[in-house]
Amino acid sequence: MNALRVAISLFVGVLIAIALLGWAWTTSHQTPRQAIASHAVLGLGVLAGVAGVIAIWWVRPGNGRGPVH
Repeated sequence: MNALRVAISLFVGVLIAIALLGWAWTTSHQTPRQAIASHAVLGLGVLAGVAGVIAIWWVRPGNGRGPVH
């Protein structure tokens, strides 16, 4: 099960890296108003990715354990 979690986490990490590259690209290739909108979307995507990785590694409280160590 941990191998699957690691694989998913790595994939999400790649998506976050691409979003950060997109952030840098939009800063230099779009007007300021367009860049603000793009940054909002990219920022939400990064936050969703981080939340997803946390959710993948968090063990549900029903089994009496906390986060995976």
